[in-house]
Amino acid sequence: MDALPNLVCPLCGGLNHCAPAQTGRLDVECWCTRVTISTDALARVPAELINKACLCPRCAAGLDAAAAVPDDAPSV
Repeated sequence: MDALPNLVCPLCGGLNHCAPAQTGRLDVECWCTRVTISTDALARVPAELINKACLCPRCAAGLDAAAAVPDDAPSV
């Protein structure tokens, strides 16, 4: 089974930095395996994206997703 190529956080729309999604391989370790993921953030993931898209580090930490700025957003 290959990793899904979902590179966008389902909460804020920023880059999720998911190594398996970037490489297409599930045998690649991701940053999320070394941190505690906020249960509140997990509860906000839309049902259709559960186990299909990873959170970004900011949202995974439980920081306000509405305040999160996507990594690819233009600077002002």
